[in-house]
Amino acid sequence: MSTDESAAILAAHRAWLDSLNAMLQGDPAPFAEIYSHSDDASYMSAEGGLRIGWDATWRDWQAQARLAQGGHIEEVERHIILHGDMAVVQFVEKGVVNNAQGIGVELEGRETSVFRREDGQWKIVAHHADALPNWIEVAGTARNA
Repeated sequence: MSTDESAAILAAHRAWLDSLNAMLQGDPAPFAEIYSHSDDASYMSAEGGLRIGWDATWRDWQAQARLAQGGHIEEVERHIILHGDMAVVQFVEKGVVNNAQGIGVELEGRETSVFRREDGQWKIVAHHADALPNWIEVAGTARNA
């Protein structure tokens, strides 16, 4: 992987983390910048379910942001695979996310993002997060957005 390609993927991945932290503060808007708006985009959230297409994915992020009570997530480990116009970023994250009662719940998650180069920019085309019991405690029951 060239230095330029590595830097571009890392920047796109950091934008994911920034977007996730914005969503935890109630703002889903950054996801609209980093996610592919294609019909084949997908999202498998920690609460369960599979969202296919940008519209379904966006509705899920908006629903999560409405329920957000604050918190912060940071990456602790990552692995990047790049092949042509596709890249995979696997990572471990830790953080504290507030539940509906405003109590901080520590969590550790494993996530995978698949990026695709679209019009010269790296966009997330698929994202998967572990279904973690403590995340379900924070978010409540799975939503059917």
